[in-house]
Amino acid sequence: MKRTFLLILCVIFTLSITAKTVTPAASLPAYYEDLQGKSGKSLFDAVQKITKEGYTSLGYDGLWGAFKTTDRKSNGKVWDMYSDCSWTFGSDQCGSYSSECDCYNREHSIPKSWFGGSTSGPGCDIFHLVPTDGKVNGMRSNYAFGEVSSASYTYDGAKKGSAKSITIIGGNTIAGNAGSTISCSGTVFEPRDEYKGDFARGYMGSLLKWAGDKAFTTGDGSKIFTTTFSSGSFGLTKYGIALLMKWHRQDPVSQKEVDRNNGIQQTQGNRNPFIDYPYLAEFIWGEKAGESINLDDLITSSDSRFILGESNGYLKGGSSVDPETKCTITWLVNGDEYTAGNPTISVNKGGVVSVLPIAPKSCDEISNQFVGWSEYEILDTTNDIPADLFSTADDAPDITQNTTFHAVFALLEEEETTVSTPSMVAMNLNNTQGWTLSGLIKDSKHWRMVKNSYIESPSVDANKITSIIINMRTYGGTQYNTIEFAIGSTKIGELVAANKTLNDYTWKPKTSMTGAGAIRFSSNTNTTEFGPALSSITIETTGGTGTTTTYTYSRYITSCQGTSDIDFVELPTQVCNKIISNGQLLIEYNGVYYNTLGQQVQ
Repeated sequence: MKRTFLLILCVIFTLSITAKTVTPAASLPAYYEDLQGKSGKSLFDAVQKITKEGYTSLGYDGLWGAFKTTDRKSNGKVWDMYSDCSWTFGSDQCGSYSSECDCYNREHSIPKSWFGGSTSGPGCDIFHLVPTDGKVNGMRSNYAFGEVSSASYTYDGAKKGSAKSITIIGGNTIAGNAGSTISCSGTVFEPRDEYKGDFARGYMGSLLKWAGDKAFTTGDGSKIFTTTFSSGSFGLTKYGIALLMKWHRQDPVSQKEVDRNNGIQQTQGNRNPFIDYPYLAEFIWGEKAGESINLDDLITSSDSRFILGESNGYLKGGSSVDPETKCTITWLVNGDEYTAGNPTISVNKGGVVSVLPIAPKSCDEISNQFVGWSEYEILDTTNDIPADLFSTADDAPDITQNTTFHAVFALLEEEETTVSTPSMVAMNLNNTQGWTLSGLIKDSKHWRMVKNSYIESPSVDANKITSIIINMRTYGGTQYNTIEFAIGSTKIGELVAANKTLNDYTWKPKTSMTGAGAIRFSSNTNTTEFGPALSSITIETTGGTGTTTTYTYSRYITSCQGTSDIDFVELPTQVCNKIISNGQLLIEYNGVYYNTLGQQVQ
C-alpha cells in the first residue's frame, strides 16, 4: 500500500509541471472568434473571458521555473528588461543585493502594494511579472511607470525621476486628441525604450485578466488604473491611456514578445490578447473605441504578413505611430568590444550618446595616450587627427544608423618654448600644430563649423589676451554666422560674420580676464551640414617674456596589431644586433629588421 501511494503522488506531481498546449499560429483567429462584431463593454468582457481561459496559477515560487520558458535568451541566459546583466537561471536568483548585476529577482511591474500586497492572484501572474536586476527593481520601488523629465537614478537606459506630461500621439484615444498633453506629478520610473511596449501590453493583459476581481489603485496605482470598466475609461485613467497607448504604438510587438506569450500559455495556460492582436487595443482605448471589431481586418503577430517590430496588425492602415528605429552602438578597443563604464549601446534613430566608456589604456608603446573615439579604424599610424574625433558625450555625433566607434590612441609630446611680447598663437589651413580640431568639414578654402564640431587652442593665459582674430564667413545662409569662444565653461566672447565672403573679424576683451587654459571655438548657429566657415584663428597676447608648454599629438592609431605591411615571423635564435630607430627597439638579422614581438618591419 505504501509503495502504491507513493507512486500515485509521483504521477500527480509530474502532471502538475507538464507543459500546457500552445495554440498554433494558424489557429489563433479561431481562438479569438468570440470577439467578432463586438464593441464597447461587450468587447471588453469578451476579451476578459479569453484572458481567463486555461489559466492555472503557478504560485509565487513557481515563477522561478516559469521564467526559464518565458524569459530565456538565445544563449540560455535570463532575459532582463531592466538591464543587460548576464544572469544564469537559478544560481543568480536572489532576494538581496547591494549593487547592479549582483542578482536577479521577481519584478511586479504592477507593484503588489497596488493590490493589497498579496503574492497570490495577480501577485503571481506572469503577464506582468518578469525577472529583473534586483538593484534596479529596488530603485523602481512602487513608483508608477512614466516618462522622466529629470532623472535622479539611471542604469542601462532605465531611469527614475520627476514625471513629465505625456503627449498623446497617433490617432485619437478616449484620453483626448493627438497633440494634447496629460500631466502627471511626483516620481515615476521609465523602463528602457526597447521594452516600453512590452510593459504596456503586459499592463493591458493583466488589467483585463483581473478586472473586477482585484483593483490596482492603491498608492501610485491610481495614477494609471481606475475601478471603472465602462466606456470612457475601461480601467485606465486618462494618463494611463495616454502613456500605455503611446508606448504600445511606438514599440510594436517583437519576436521576443511572441515567444514570451507562447511561453506564458505553455506554463500558465492563458494568452495575452494584446500581443496576439496588437490592434485590439485601438478598439478599447484608441482610435476605434466604440466601433465593432471585424477580425478579418486584423492579423495576428504570428501571421506571416505581420512585420515584427513594425506592424500594428491592422490591414487597413490606421494611424499607428511608426516605431522609433533603434540603432546599435558598438565600442571597440583594438578590435575587441569594450563596455567598461556601461556606455550607451542603443539609441533611437537620431538620438545621442549619453555615456561614454571609461577611457581605455593603450597596448601600443608609442601611441600610448588615449585621445578619443572615431568611426574610422586606423591600422597604420598617421599624424592627421581623425576629423570626427570626440572625447565627450556632448561632442559625439548624432546616431542615425548602427555605428561602431574605435578607441584612438596617439603619442603625446610636450615642448617648452620661450616667448617674448608681443606673442601670437595662430592656426590656418596649412598649420594646426598644437591645436585640436574635431568634427569640422574641411575643403580647399576653409573649415565648416557644423553641429558638434569645435576647435581648441593650446593653453593661453586669459589675462594676456589682447585680441582674437578669425578669418571667417557664413556658409549655407546668413543665419550660420556666429563663432563663440570659451575657456572651460566660461564664455569669453564671440564673433559674427556678415556674409559669405572670407574676412578678418577681430574681438578685443573689454574687461580684464583671469585663468588659463585652452580656448574652445564652437558655434550654436549650425546644422549637420551648414555653419560658419573659417580659414584661420589668431590669438594675440602680451605680458612679457616667459616659457610656454606646447602639447602636440602624432601617430594616431586604433590598432595595436601593426600595419598591413608587417608580416608575422618567428624570431631567429642566433645572436642579432639591437638598434633604436625612431624611439623603437628593433632587432637586425641578416639585413632584416624585426620588432620585439617578432614582426618583420619593412
